[in-house]
Amino acid sequence: MKDFIYNYLDSEADESYPDFFIEWDKAVSLGKKPGFYEPDELTEIIDIYLFNNQIKRADQAINYALRIYSDDDELIYEVLLLLNDYERWNDLLSTCEELRKDESDVWIDGHRLTALLHLGMEEDSFPFFKRLKTKYAENKEDLSVIYQAMGEALCDVDLYDSAIEVIQEAIDTMDEDINFYWLQLQCYVSLNCKEEVSELAEVIHKLDPLNAATWHRLGLSFQDIGDREKAIDAYEYAQSLGYDPEEILMNLIYVYNKNKNFNKALEKSKEYLNLYPDCYIVNMMAAKLSSRMGKWNDALKYVDEALKLTPNDEALYLYKSNFLLRLEEYKKAKLALIEGLKNTKDSEGYLSRKLSKLNNQYPDY
Repeated sequence: MKDFIYNYLDSEADESYPDFFIEWDKAVSLGKKPGFYEPDELTEIIDIYLFNNQIKRADQAINYALRIYSDDDELIYEVLLLLNDYERWNDLLSTCEELRKDESDVWIDGHRLTALLHLGMEEDSFPFFKRLKTKYAENKEDLSVIYQAMGEALCDVDLYDSAIEVIQEAIDTMDEDINFYWLQLQCYVSLNCKEEVSELAEVIHKLDPLNAATWHRLGLSFQDIGDREKAIDAYEYAQSLGYDPEEILMNLIYVYNKNKNFNKALEKSKEYLNLYPDCYIVNMMAAKLSSRMGKWNDALKYVDEALKLTPNDEALYLYKSNFLLRLEEYKKAKLALIEGLKNTKDSEGYLSRKLSKLNNQYPDY
């Protein structure tokens, strides 16, 4: 019998799964009835199978879950969401169709609409959307869900103009909802319409002016359309409002560097390393930024920190040697290469060739 470990775990993986999943998998492998499982356990079982692309097993677990908990709206919602997240559009559509034997709710209708569009069935999706607008006309909350589902799906399948039109209809006919503006902004970002992105960003931050996540998201949008100045302003404001320092500082380092503001990029690198000193990437970024500005001692300090983290990285010894050469420390530059030859395989021969070159240039050191 092929057990769970053989089927689902790579021999080198150290990922583990919950006991209830292992018990379920063993039972269905033997053709036995799986027994009783809580709804949240079933959704996790489905998630694991979908993650591992074990579609038949996932289908089996989905059918079981929907049969046992046919009246559990939360379970149904989670199953549909998983199929959506893993882009199982045919499975999502067929599941929605089965669930629609009875009067379906707005989430099922929304997922069915999403599946139709992702399957390229526009001739079915647009009439269905029209019927849904009539169906939920008296319930603004449910109607909002339908508009958002349609707008998101149209944007996902690159029908940006249609998405913008649908979302504008929602904005014009319903109560003000920031989610609609975000959807439109996403479309305009994809179309690289800078003016429209800026206009919508004004609307969004006025609606939610003190939300750090809003400013961070706006920063990402500006960055995507190449407006680095506005991206920097948005990221800086997000940081001032307390957004996750690890993520926001990384974004600021990147955008300041792309904008050729190396002093600010280095400043943010130092802020980052004060909080997270063991980050190889930022130590190397700080080293390169320092070298751009001729701060060779600082560059050397950061490359040494990177070497503590990855002593087998051949390139770091070349950087270190070059920085020492800039400081006219010729003997130390050679020693850095010798250290590299001890700690690495010098797979491409760069270190040995560089050392040979320095021995010829500086024989007295």
